[in-house]
Amino acid sequence: MRHIRHALNATALIRSVRPLWLAYLGAVVLFGWPALSQSAPVIDLTKEVLASERGQPGIPGLAGGGGGTSVKGPSRYRLPLAVQVLQNSVNEKGEVVVAVLVRNTGSSAFDLPVSRNITEIQKAGNSSQRMFFFDVQTVTAGAVREGAGGGVTAGSTSISASFVRLDPGSSLEVLLPTSQSLLRNAFTDGVSTVRIRVVCNEWKLEDTSYFLQATSEEVVSTNMISLGLRDGKVIAPQP
Repeated sequence: MRHIRHALNATALIRSVRPLWLAYLGAVVLFGWPALSQSAPVIDLTKEVLASERGQPGIPGLAGGGGGTSVKGPSRYRLPLAVQVLQNSVNEKGEVVVAVLVRNTGSSAFDLPVSRNITEIQKAGNSSQRMFFFDVQTVTAGAVREGAGGGVTAGSTSISASFVRLDPGSSLEVLLPTSQSLLRNAFTDGVSTVRIRVVCNEWKLEDTSYFLQATSEEVVSTNMISLGLRDGKVIAPQP
């Protein structure tokens, strides 16, 4: 029965990371360095990435799952990070953009994946492949909805400039796109105000194949910011 429990645990873990992967498939992934503040660099995930750079389709396999009784889920680890939602704005297309601050709360440096070219990072043979997910979620009294926006970055020690080093206590800003239609879905049953939060997660992939080696625990933003609805459009910010 032990191998059955391992298989069930692995299945549950894949289900837990599935929303982040689906959010990635619908998100745009591009990083840049505009100066929104003098104290922190900015990663901008609001512009579209080339289809050829979006990486492998679907959820990666489980490392060590060779089809026998040795199926087991990837190991788990904690990220030394805190995430704070800073503000919301509306871009020229009418879409809400969420700005978050990512801070290293640990005692040692953390290398945050920042490459937009997921395909390049995932090439077999690249060392220490990691994918980092930002998921914008809506929160009401009745439900939490995942995948209202967000994006993904990636990094590998084989690819130069695919990480940004965050020293202990240092931080950077991240701009996240959202979908008006998905945000509006939260305004049901008389709901007039919806709060949003951001949840982060990271995958470590095998160097030689598209398999999960380890996954991080989720990091949930320490705060939430409210949105409102006016004339059928989601507006921001709301007090």
